[in-house]
Amino acid sequence: MFFFLFLLASVSGLHLSTHPLERRIGYVYGLKDLTGNKGKLQKWFEKHPLLIFKGLDPISPTDFLNFVKEFDPDHDEDALAKPDENHHQMLQPFNQFHECKHVAPVGNCKLDEFHGIPNVTVYPDERIANNYLWHTDILGHEYKLPNVVTGLYIVEQPLIGGDTDFISGEAIYEGLTEEEKKAAKNILVEVNRPKFTINRIEMDYSGTNHKEDFFRFVYGTQRIPLVYPPDSEAESPRVLLMPTFFEKVVGWSVDDSRAWIREFVTKKVMPHRVSIQWRRGDLAVFNNRRFIHSSTPSQEYVSNGNSPNRLVLQTFIPTKKPLMGLRPLEKDVCATYNVGWNPHKEIAIISTYDHIKYTKEKIEATESCLGPDGTYILRRKPDGPPIHGV
Repeated sequence: MFFFLFLLASVSGLHLSTHPLERRIGYVYGLKDLTGNKGKLQKWFEKHPLLIFKGLDPISPTDFLNFVKEFDPDHDEDALAKPDENHHQMLQPFNQFHECKHVAPVGNCKLDEFHGIPNVTVYPDERIANNYLWHTDILGHEYKLPNVVTGLYIVEQPLIGGDTDFISGEAIYEGLTEEEKKAAKNILVEVNRPKFTINRIEMDYSGTNHKEDFFRFVYGTQRIPLVYPPDSEAESPRVLLMPTFFEKVVGWSVDDSRAWIREFVTKKVMPHRVSIQWRRGDLAVFNNRRFIHSSTPSQEYVSNGNSPNRLVLQTFIPTKKPLMGLRPLEKDVCATYNVGWNPHKEIAIISTYDHIKYTKEKIEATESCLGPDGTYILRRKPDGPPIHGV
């Protein structure tokens, strides 16, 4: 039985095993050439949108970037080649690797030299020292399109801590009842990233119990759907949410919104959590639009005097692939009330129509019209206004 789980596929010395708790996570063994097996690896990535390559030899930031980018066939090559000329596609302002600006070192370490780069120093953000930050990279940004592919390469790993937890957005959706799926498609949420950057958010482990009093922050509030459609028939719709940046459900009161997200994340999201324990030489590539994720609290390893160092290379690959959305169905406007997510029927209906209006505005600002399956594409017309919150 162990052999069956461990060796599900092999080609050219490569071996693929599937995570026992989440079939969308795959471990790849035996990769020796980063430039070979491109087609096979891409097919595996379609089925396992989180691939973890085990035991790689040391690689440079540039080789890491060139390997990871191939997992997004729609990656923006111009932005990668000329980052200073494509500021809107610089998904993070990475500065330490001047010759490879789309790659950032993260963790806790100080190196005199790294692949010819002097004085590499990184420290963990104090805001996540004792907290989880559940998120999808760049989702809800004011003007940047969320990347499809994120890459991580583990250069140095502590003995304790430094893990990353993942939750499949498809697993969340598949775990809902049919009536809850209808209700989820009606949810349009407000998120605010700047509040986090100025440290005005206090939350617990799950990111759902906000401890601070609500206040309306003028800058940075964006609207995003809760559910996104699949990219192919082999996939499911996926729930992507940003509980740490969560403000409220559009049209709902703050109290009802916070009660809902606390219940939703605790009972519908967190049970699908899978923790990945890294080892030196691991390289992970994951579809950022199919998972939410969070690093575990950094205090676990920073406070360990015997093993406080961690160094990870991280990249968000800029993409040209538009983000899709789903149109709520008018026949299901009472769905959030019917499943008990909102105690007020009239507000539930009005909130759904707010989402329908949002959908209409997005369609009018996109190059493509509404599809027959109810999806709409969030891509700005060449002469249209910017599309925020995608």
